[in-house]
Amino acid sequence: MQPILRANKLTKSFLLQGQPQLILRNVDFEMREQSFVCVVGSSGCGKSTFLELLAGITRPDSGEINFRGEDITGKSGFLGYMPQDDLLFPWLNVVDNALIPVRIKGGDIKTAQARAKRLLPVFGLEEHAEHLPYQLSGGLRQRAAFLRTCMMETELLLLDEPFASLDAITRLQLQNWLGVISRELKLSIILVTHDINEAIKLGDEVRVMKHQPGQFVATFELDRDKNKSDMEKMDLQREILAWVEKTDNSVSS
Repeated sequence: MQPILRANKLTKSFLLQGQPQLILRNVDFEMREQSFVCVVGSSGCGKSTFLELLAGITRPDSGEINFRGEDITGKSGFLGYMPQDDLLFPWLNVVDNALIPVRIKGGDIKTAQARAKRLLPVFGLEEHAEHLPYQLSGGLRQRAAFLRTCMMETELLLLDEPFASLDAITRLQLQNWLGVISRELKLSIILVTHDINEAIKLGDEVRVMKHQPGQFVATFELDRDKNKSDMEKMDLQREILAWVEKTDNSVSS
């Protein structure tokens, strides 16, 4: 089976105090359709930059990105992208916030409204369609932001630590919900997270990115459908954490 997404030798640097800072170097990546890949690594290793390159928010200095065989390097709108903050417009209700990607692309608003309303129960938002963001809890805001991301009508979503700001109970609830919804909607997902337990719980694969310059250095293939024992989870957690710590130049230097 051909991968749905392939990145080849992505390199990216930024200017820091007038000097080029190499963030990613020769990053290779590919994923299967309907898989759930979690990316972990120390703070500042380039995980979010990697997602921004895939989303077309910024261009790589070199390298290319292919989605279903098409070169999308530096092009936005092909993959759904959800940043760490929900970025909901405070003056728009849940449905109107969800329609933002459709309006940007010049799509059919009536058709999109009908689709958004059909999806409201799936996202647990059927009673909140007319609510403004300030009327929603943190968990509901994240669901609304996720609905907006799905309205881009792409099968591949990029999620940058979507649960980082939530309390532990809400975070656990949304992890469970995301695991279910990704199967129901047959989504392919790349999730950046600092939470190794979250990665083990949700991922088909966990990829470890080393610190500057960022590169993937380890892959753990998991079975999402298998109920892992506490001992298996602890062993995985220790092994992944060991890789993160071993490749964290910010600590070892």
